[in-house]
Amino acid sequence: RGRRTSPPLLSPPPDPACWIFPSTTPNTRVKLNAMLAFRDLTRSRAVVAVSALLFLTCLSSVAAFTPASGFHGASLFAMQNTRCMGRVPALGPRMVATPERATPASMFAPGQKVGPQQPGQESPVKYEYDNQLLDKNKVEGTKADSGHLRFPLQQEMADLDEISISHDSMIILKHHGSYMQQNRDLQRSDKAGYAASYQFMLRLKNPCGKIDAKTYQAIDDLSNKYGQGDLRATTRMAWQIHGVKKENLKKVIAGIAEVGGSTLGGCGDINRNIMTPPAPLADPAYQHVFQTANFIAELFKPSSPAFEELWMDAKKPKDVEYWRKDMVEGSTGKNHIPPVALTLEELDKKISEAQAFDQGTGIITGDPEEPLYGRCYLPRKFKIAVTVPGDNSMDIFIHDVSLIVIMDEDGKTLKGYNVMVGGGMGRTHNKESTFARVNEMLGYIPKEDLTEAMKAILATQRDHGNRQVRANARLKYLVHTLGIDNFRTLAEKYFGKSFQPAVPLPEWHAVDWLRWDPPGGGDWVLG
Repeated sequence: RGRRTSPPLLSPPPDPACWIFPSTTPNTRVKLNAMLAFRDLTRSRAVVAVSALLFLTCLSSVAAFTPASGFHGASLFAMQNTRCMGRVPALGPRMVATPERATPASMFAPGQKVGPQQPGQESPVKYEYDNQLLDKNKVEGTKADSGHLRFPLQQEMADLDEISISHDSMIILKHHGSYMQQNRDLQRSDKAGYAASYQFMLRLKNPCGKIDAKTYQAIDDLSNKYGQGDLRATTRMAWQIHGVKKENLKKVIAGIAEVGGSTLGGCGDINRNIMTPPAPLADPAYQHVFQTANFIAELFKPSSPAFEELWMDAKKPKDVEYWRKDMVEGSTGKNHIPPVALTLEELDKKISEAQAFDQGTGIITGDPEEPLYGRCYLPRKFKIAVTVPGDNSMDIFIHDVSLIVIMDEDGKTLKGYNVMVGGGMGRTHNKESTFARVNEMLGYIPKEDLTEAMKAILATQRDHGNRQVRANARLKYLVHTLGIDNFRTLAEKYFGKSFQPAVPLPEWHAVDWLRWDPPGGGDWVLG
């Protein structure tokens, strides 16, 4: 596959430590894999029974000092045993073992008090799934052992002799905004070319679908120099660069960040790009939509410094993200009202305080690096949209959370938001337990409750979303399982308040904005 492979499990590895797989799985499955490999070596059932017992006895003594599921220990152990980091070949028929239960001790970060294995609030109903049984969802273990989105990606990106990365690293890389791909056009016609065609796609984070001229020029140049010479617009109002080789991935990600762009949050089990109407109108309602989206994008951005450590050599970019500038008074002109802060320093302080504020209702995890997400982040991607009443240009019904700004009678002052939850279009083919779903009205919140209400919804999904079966992990399945009334009851426990009855809304219209419009101030924009 165009990469060096790990030593096959059918021959003894040169380093005995390689028998301990540092891949977040409970000790049961670690021992099972080792026992299966040893079984194939002996080729005798009678010998296997005795040999496996003796081997597991030795393994238990090794496991006593091997950090198989510790927080940083497992990751550091993995870094020292890179020969085990590749894709592990199949061992033939698999035995099924009763999985160990994932507990807070094995899945939480130091200091973390609440999360999926110990929710901050109890559910009003009993689920058919169990978030302490993760044997069918390896992604959760990979996230747990990543050291907050660092490992094993950090050491594998440093190895430029290999043109691809392992499956575990791919999972972590998604949170940094990239997917590994191959050229499928070569899959049948050129096997050798296909094996050597590993490349990476980068997806930018573009709140409101906006990209400033400086960032656009940079990604255009980077695509020509390191990619396949094109840019692709996504259905969530973001941009993608394709065809980047592993050896150039760091240069491209750093190049985007240096001019005020970012790929952090483009993919992964975190908050994704936030959609709004694509019209840059000066109307106060639309401006509040844009500022709300910008603020939530920063509020739900991962707090871990892993992004800067991996791609920026632990340094801050030369420029700040352009959507952060939009939240500061006077930074980009008359169209951004009202400002969230007077300076960037004040903005950073407000966002940090909003992330860390703890009213004691189970929202804050206790994880010092990720107070909102915790060690394992969310069960699946989390998509948000914001709009004004009547403007359905971003399909308000298909998002995990949709916010509709409600203005005061003067038409200039923001009053609050209607909140909708539980939408999504994705499904798995021939799997009836997966389905598309439109979201439902949760209720109304005053503008001053926006931060805590959104944090409460995120915490509800974080703690109660289905982590046992990844195909059913989106928020829409939790809302479907609970029903909107029980979901509201659970979210209100985290919120510490009640959602008020929703404000009546006008009919929705699918506005495409493909026309000339006057945004205000004498200018015109073309959609």
